[in-house]
This record gives sequence, C-alpha cells and structure tokens, in this order.
Amino acid sequence: MDHSLHLPTVMIVHALITLISTVVTIYMWLRNRDSRILPLLVAAGLAGCTAMFLHSARSSLPLFLSSGVGLGLGVFAVGLYWQAVVVFEGGKASLTKASIGLIVWTALWLMPVVYQSVELRTTILGLLIAGYCFLTAGDILRKAKREPLPSRSIAAVANLIRGAVWLAPVPLSLFVGPAYAADGTTAPWFAYVVLANSMMIVLTLVALLMLAKERDELRYRLASERDPLTNLANRRTFVASACKMLQEHEGASLLLLDIDHFKVVNDTHGHAAGDQVLLAFSRTIEQRMPKGWLFARIGGEEFACLMPRMSAQKAVAVAENLRLAVADMLLPATSTLRVTVSIGVSEANERGTDLDALLATADAALYRAKADGRNCVRLYEPVALLAETGNTLALDVEQPRRRLARMRRRAG
Repeated sequence: MDHSLHLPTVMIVHALITLISTVVTIYMWLRNRDSRILPLLVAAGLAGCTAMFLHSARSSLPLFLSSGVGLGLGVFAVGLYWQAVVVFEGGKASLTKASIGLIVWTALWLMPVVYQSVELRTTILGLLIAGYCFLTAGDILRKAKREPLPSRSIAAVANLIRGAVWLAPVPLSLFVGPAYAADGTTAPWFAYVVLANSMMIVLTLVALLMLAKERDELRYRLASERDPLTNLANRRTFVASACKMLQEHEGASLLLLDIDHFKVVNDTHGHAAGDQVLLAFSRTIEQRMPKGWLFARIGGEEFACLMPRMSAQKAVAVAENLRLAVADMLLPATSTLRVTVSIGVSEANERGTDLDALLATADAALYRAKADGRNCVRLYEPVALLAETGNTLALDVEQPRRRLARMRRRAG
C-alpha cells in the first residue's frame, strides 16, 4: 500500500494557504494604509500566489514560464518578506536586495546546464530561498537585546526551519531522486516538502504579525507609564514603583520638587516656554540621578524622587545640589528667564513604610520651603521644626495627606 501523500491534493492545499494568507494581508493593509510592512507582505503574497499557479500548471505551460518565471517569483516573494522584516526592525526596504535572488535565478536558469538539470535547479532554488530565510532570522535576532519582544525567538526559529525545509530538497534530489523524473512522475518526498513549506508560510507570516502586535502593545503600555512631555515616569508608575521599592529596601528618602512661580512663567512667557522649562528641568535632574533612583513627574510642575537606602542627611545634600543645578540651568526659550525650585525631604526609616505617609511628610516639608521664601530645601523633622516655629504649622501633614490621597486615587 502506498502511504505517500497525494501530491495534487497537497498542491491545492498549498495554493489555498498562499491565497488565503495574501487575502488576509490585503485586508489588513486596507484597514491600516499607514503601515510600511503590510504593502511588502501583500506584494510577497501576490508574487507567491503567481509563482504557485505558474508552477502548478507546469504540465501545460512552457518550462520557462512554469519553472523560470514561476520559481523566480517564488524567490522574489521570500526576498520581499525579508525586506518586510528589515522595515519592521527600523531599516529601509530595498527592492534591489529583494530582487537579487530573482536576478541570480534567472541568470543561472538561462544557462543550458541549469535548465536541463532538475537537480541543479532544485539546488540553486533551495540555496537562494534558504539564504533569504537565514538573513531574515538573523535580522530578527539581531535586535533581540534592544527590543526583547516575546515572539522574537518564535519568529527567528520559524524562519530558520523554513530555510531548512528549502535546503532539504538539495540532498534529497541528489541522493534520493529528483523532484520531477524524466517520465513525468514526482518523487515521494516532494509532497512532504510542499506541505512543510505551506505550514512555514503561515507560521512565518503569523510570527511577524505577532511581533508587530507585541510592539504596539509595548508602546501603548509605555505610553501609559510615561509622561508625554518629559518622558519621565508618570504619577501612576511612580505610585506603583515606589510602593514596591519601599517594600524591598530598608529605609529610603523622598524628595518632592516644585518649580517656583511656574504659573508666572506660563502667564508671562507662554505655554511653549513653560514646556521648555519643564523639559530643561527634568533633564537637569535626570542627568544627576544614578541608577536605582525613581524620578517622576507627578503633577504639572511637581516632581518626586525616591532614593532607596538613603539617609535624611545625605538626601538633603543631594537636594541642595539639585537646587543649585536648577538655579544655574540654561533655558533655550529666553536668556532672561531664571528658574528656581523648592524641595521637601522626608525619610522612611524601615522597610514597608506607607507611601502616603512618606508623601505627606515630604509635602509638609515642601510647604515649609515655600513658606520660607522658596528656592530652598527643607527636611521634615517634627521636633526641630516645632522648636523653631513655636507652633504646629510644620507638623501639619493632614492637608497634604488629603491632597496626596486624591492624587493616589487619580493614579489608580
């Protein structure tokens, strides 16, 4: 009993898979005309469909059309897929590079020694398509560290397997038997290779679309976690990350920074100048932030910095250096504008300190810095501040606590 696959059925399945994949990419492109990847995938699909139908009609078409043109278009289709991956990775599509395989195939096919030999044609075709597949896998893996998307390994392996599938006919045709024999029959292994290639067409296409979807999801997630103007962590990210840091570290210090007279800057110089101030301020502070500190924009002109394993005295010194750096800050918007900052400092002495309490005490210290004339640093020290003021003003954290509770609810 013959257990080999029925080649005509496999060819029909292969044609349908290629056609359906092309229709899907065309539909996606019509829904997203701004995509730079989908037009290349559509072109690859159309080239693949044409190649498939030309090669399927080899019994009724001249060999030049079915094999020379048909298989050449198949090579071109894989080259276009490679260029779609190049564009996905931030490169520029090159039709020249996508066409090199087609040009090489055509030039070699026209040589009598090639078009008269099924084995040579099979070898050349396998090497060209496998080369494109391996180049595609290399481009996908090359950006893995910079952008570690979950499906990168799947996409790379899929293209490596696809290349291996196309290389398999080389030894099979040389040592087992040619795909097409002189009497018109086909080798039993040929149907399995066609079926495997059909599966890899779907897998490599789906893998690339998965990568694109994961990139979009990552961008949306990052956009929800970052302030759009300064690209710092936003309020929501700060609250979540700060709570985690306070649970993990024994003690920390918090700085609350508020740009002085920022409303006056906006009213006098315009909102564009205000944006320039926010950008310059955030860059000035961020450049002085070592790895492991959490710096975020939590309000209009309000910023926060959580420093794990930092004592209050060291935090005050850090805050003073930051205050001086802001005072010396150069602003491109206008040479006459000078910006200062008031900073409140609070310390958490133990692991698991409540973030609301730490924010409230730092805000009370910031309130005191504003009351003392701005452009200064104040540490929340209940005993010292009470002795200095003679009243409980410095100890009043209920108003900032309520304000920060509202901030936390908005962040959630």
